[in-house]
Amino acid sequence: MKRISYFTAPLICSSMLVVGTGVANAADTTTQGLYSGVGAGNTIVHDADIGGFGDNNSDTRVTDNNDTAQSAFVGYKFNNWFSTEANFTDFGDIEFGGDANSGEYSTKAYSLSAIGEIPVYAGLIGYARVGAAYWKANGNGNFSDGTSVSNEYGTDPVYGLGVKYQFKQLPVFARAEYTRYDMDSDYRLDVTSASVGVQF
Repeated sequence: MKRISYFTAPLICSSMLVVGTGVANAADTTTQGLYSGVGAGNTIVHDADIGGFGDNNSDTRVTDNNDTAQSAFVGYKFNNWFSTEANFTDFGDIEFGGDANSGEYSTKAYSLSAIGEIPVYAGLIGYARVGAAYWKANGNGNFSDGTSVSNEYGTDPVYGLGVKYQFKQLPVFARAEYTRYDMDSDYRLDVTSASVGVQF
């Protein structure tokens, strides 16, 4: 179920590109403007009632509750304290099973967040995000009563905390973040991730 992130190659390539061009633009480092980046990390499902999530009352439980998370984002930084960001996240596959059940949910989300930043020291910045995510969980498998696993979707809150390092001599930043996607009462996903981005 684990797989190498298909965002890893763009992550490395974009970092190399920025390092190559960033020195020339070092004097143009700004506190506002567009930025984008990619990230990878780990997804863990919490409080999952898969039977209820799929409108089924069978005795179904999560058998593998984590997978690789992959993301891409673009945002706009208004000043040193506030940004907005659009984010796509692929959470990977969450496997479930039971006496006669087996299957998985492959979940993806598109989110829009407001981000507040607090400079801590030098290029180190603490930040928090709050927003909303449109998500879809594609089901594959069957429940013990013979019904098929349903696809689920909705729009629900997303929030997180992180730390960011903004390089002084390059228009590049690195982030580490914990994010919760509170999809509904039967399905919550926590993501811990690392990302790298470019400030344009």
